[in-house]
Amino acid sequence: MKPSLALILALPLLLSAHSSQAEEKCRFNTHTIIKAASAAIKDQYVLSDKAHTLSEKLAAIADSTELEQHCHDPQAFSKIITEKVRELSGDQHFYLEHIGDKEKSNNWIAQWRAAAPKNNYGVKKIEIFPGNIAYISLSSFHTFENAKHTLGAAFTLVQHSDGLILDLRDNGGGDEDTANAILKSFIDSSLSFPFVIESRETKIEPKRISSLPWPVYGTERPLVILINNRSFSASESIAFSLQQLGRATIIGSASAGGAHMIDAPQFLPFGFEIGIPNSRPISTLAKGPINWEGHGVKPDIEAADQDSLQIALKTIKKQSES
Repeated sequence: MKPSLALILALPLLLSAHSSQAEEKCRFNTHTIIKAASAAIKDQYVLSDKAHTLSEKLAAIADSTELEQHCHDPQAFSKIITEKVRELSGDQHFYLEHIGDKEKSNNWIAQWRAAAPKNNYGVKKIEIFPGNIAYISLSSFHTFENAKHTLGAAFTLVQHSDGLILDLRDNGGGDEDTANAILKSFIDSSLSFPFVIESRETKIEPKRISSLPWPVYGTERPLVILINNRSFSASESIAFSLQQLGRATIIGSASAGGAHMIDAPQFLPFGFEIGIPNSRPISTLAKGPINWEGHGVKPDIEAADQDSLQIALKTIKKQSES
């Protein structure tokens, strides 16, 4: 039986529709992206002894049919892979995201930077409590160039106080230069920072702003830092360093435990990129752990969030009187 003329004429349209549906269903190849991410991790992850195993574990899921169902949804796929790599590595700095031309709004770093002015460049609150005790709450660390004027205003306002509470609770970190500038405000300018930055190839001194655009707070007046389990990365660096130097009393709960650092993300096929921790701070003081990766900064005084501030005020008052 010969096919009808109508069917012959319709066949190209049916095939075209089927092809269009397939293209619409899959916008990218999940196998290709995972394999590329696996290779990048093997080459770049700061913990070389774990990089190979982590790379193999990630590559093993490249053929997962469960992941293929997300080949049309870059956000869902990115979230799943980010969570999977973090679970396999225990390292919360890893991330995968899609930054294709049509979806630049999904770049979380770009979103964070765009929101900086509305978030007052991370300066959340400034207050002077009775007893001339100053309080600065910082929600994040934006780039030094962008944040320096707002931070400068904050440190200028508290320069004559008799003690300072630096609140880094819920501070998710951010720019290394900004965190180091704040750290420099509280330590002897003649001293080196109490850590070096280690990658697979080198150990280098951390970046240091040559001249601060605000009054240094100095080394003599009491200083308390508040942290909690949502204090992460650069905020932990400040707390850890000043604790190791004996410069500050840390109050709150153990921080999130993200010491590893990321430079530029690695570009992957189909408009994706992966952030791979490729360096880490290493303490030069040999007081306890080499850094806070995985376990967080341990407070000197444990306290719940709702009690931390009052305990800090009492602690500074006590230190001022002694």
